[in-house]
Amino acid sequence: MKKFFSILMAIALVLVLLPVSGAQAQKPVDFESSIQIRNLSPNDGGITISFFSIDGTMAGEATDTIAGNTSKTYYQSTMPVDSGFNGSVVVASNVPTAGISNLVGLASNRSRISYGGFSAFNAGSEKVYLPLLMKSNYSYDTFFYVQNLGNANADVTITYSDGETAQLNGIRPGAAKAVYQDTENHPTEVFSAILTADQPVAVTVAQNGKTLSVYNGFSAGAKFPVMPLIQANYYNYFTGVQIQNVGSMPTEVKVEYDPDPSFGIGTSCYEIQTIQPGQSNTFVQYALTYERPPEHPDINTTCVKGTPLVGSGKVTVNTSNQPLVAVVNQLNNTTDQKGNTYSALNPEAGGQTIVYPLVLDRYYSNFTSWSIVNVGYNKIPAGDIVCTITGQAEEGPITPVVVTNPEDIPVGKGWSYQHLNQISNKFVGGATCIANGHSVVGTTNQLQLGKPGIDTFMATEGFVLP
Repeated sequence: MKKFFSILMAIALVLVLLPVSGAQAQKPVDFESSIQIRNLSPNDGGITISFFSIDGTMAGEATDTIAGNTSKTYYQSTMPVDSGFNGSVVVASNVPTAGISNLVGLASNRSRISYGGFSAFNAGSEKVYLPLLMKSNYSYDTFFYVQNLGNANADVTITYSDGETAQLNGIRPGAAKAVYQDTENHPTEVFSAILTADQPVAVTVAQNGKTLSVYNGFSAGAKFPVMPLIQANYYNYFTGVQIQNVGSMPTEVKVEYDPDPSFGIGTSCYEIQTIQPGQSNTFVQYALTYERPPEHPDINTTCVKGTPLVGSGKVTVNTSNQPLVAVVNQLNNTTDQKGNTYSALNPEAGGQTIVYPLVLDRYYSNFTSWSIVNVGYNKIPAGDIVCTITGQAEEGPITPVVVTNPEDIPVGKGWSYQHLNQISNKFVGGATCIANGHSVVGTTNQLQLGKPGIDTFMATEGFVLP
């Protein structure tokens, strides 16, 4: 079984050539990566990690064993590649696995100034949708890597929503090519894209500025995507959801926001916007936090601007039943300069098991939290989601920790659980959550304490199993 993901590491040879001044001075000039792989079976397994350089050549390969229901982390000296590697990775195993990667932005003095996280791919597609791209948008630019998961060289056509196009040719199997929006001509600052390839490909996008956020491209849309975590006006955090209509007709989209009962912050509300085919609109941000700019489409909303909310969101009306994709940006750009991004989830892709490859509690001041949404047809009674956390802490391997949802979870609503001070000091591991016949989806956040002004905020999607 194979898991694929692009990994961006030490790409100073590209980024250091770009002009860095003024507001751009806080952008990273270099990157490094780590990988977390979790064995989804109770049996011990073997894994092979293959590294492909940007030119398509094999840069290194390593084999390892991984115990059942455990996670392993690889970074820097534990990777079989030289400093300066830039490319992609393929992980093959004889047991089912899931993986994530953390991307770290470095300053010119090699200090770590920003972090982003993204999930592994287990398949590619010949059509990929990118809801959010940027060029010089409040000092933010995006770049993305296109990885060939096919068996022959791949040619890729990129069609941007602003009318621009680009072409990638001859991407070797397993390898990736990079596309930088700040080197392209774009008449608008925020736009989207559709990629069409003759081989299955996977795409990972980085939003690079004062904060670093990463998300994966979509192979298909959903009629009613869900967002497990939405926060607005909470400790200076706000959320912007970019929803792209990847269908052929305009559609009116209604998104409902509901507070998480475990936090008790906020009031249910909704907003409605019309999204044109191939275009993307911003939700949440202008309904709850900021004034709508003149160029943004009209918003019909019951939300009260400035009120706090910690909860979840879901599309409940899609008048033309068009396929939609969406990314969720969570940002604090006033006091702490932290931000992350995750992909909205398709409720039809829910399952009774969610796997989180990385769970942390006070691990070098890092901790995680998860958010799980009920996408089934019945409420989930209290105690019906059973999460088993395994891993190592300061004192060594710990006895598995079992956590259950403390309250009923109505259909379409969520449960969030923060791991800080809940497991063990310096804990690093993973978790498997089983919803006992109910259908769920979920995400996870990662944050490092005590780093004001440094972007230590990351998000990834949980891996859903039947």
